[in-house]
Amino acid sequence: MTTLATTSTAATRRGAAGPARRRDLLGAEWIKLWSLRSTPVVLGVLLVSYLYLAYHAAQLAHDSYPTWPAFAKLDPDPAHDAFDFPKFLLLMATAGTIGAMTVAGEHASGLIRTTLIAVPARGRVMLAKVTVVSVVLAVLGLLIGVGCWGITLAVVSDRITGFSFTTPGIWRVITGTTVVVPVCGLIGMAVATLIRNTAGTVFAVLAFFLVGPLAVKAPLPLLSANQRADLGNTLPAYAWGRLTIMSHGRLVEHVSSIPAAWTSLTLWALVSVAITVTVLRHRDV
Repeated sequence: MTTLATTSTAATRRGAAGPARRRDLLGAEWIKLWSLRSTPVVLGVLLVSYLYLAYHAAQLAHDSYPTWPAFAKLDPDPAHDAFDFPKFLLLMATAGTIGAMTVAGEHASGLIRTTLIAVPARGRVMLAKVTVVSVVLAVLGLLIGVGCWGITLAVVSDRITGFSFTTPGIWRVITGTTVVVPVCGLIGMAVATLIRNTAGTVFAVLAFFLVGPLAVKAPLPLLSANQRADLGNTLPAYAWGRLTIMSHGRLVEHVSSIPAAWTSLTLWALVSVAITVTVLRHRDV
């Protein structure tokens, strides 16, 4: 009886410690991320900046509306101004850099060694980091998506009518923005996991998010125009850009379908998580 009771008590303790350890891992990663002064500052600046950019673009559209040609007035797309593609490339690059620094920064400082001494299960540590970064960036994306659309409506609604938060397609736009920000962060984490050098990681992330979308539109050797378009549509930037199109007048040749855009973002996220969680298991730190 004593042996059974002791075994039962030990098993109970192990079962109770499991969920607590997961919470501890998430809490530790949250502290690592949020204790850096740069984290709330950068996130706050991004939020305020993109809300202002949406306000400025909406104000320009509002002031120029009387001069629009008739066909443009028949099929307006306020989301095109609220979620301007070139401006949001910088948001994606910044999100990618934030994600990258959560990994590269720990390798540079040596904190990753201390963490793995405390918790040798490397996969669980990285999965907790992925979870925290994804949630924080998703909240940022949601605030930017809702805020940009809300500000746009407030500015243009007296001239450009028929749009609201119930407009068909707008929640696809907001959800796409909510999703693409953490996806970019996950890509940054995967790049940092592979490179493990701060300068090289930042360069690679910025090149991917800022140069990549432009490079695939340039005449590339051995690739036809259709192949370049297909390659571009696989990038997170163009997948997000497709999700933010609400006007038929904005659709051009070689634009991917909405399901293909969602699939692209999903695959980028899954592959990035797989790299971040598994590669560290086979490397020294």
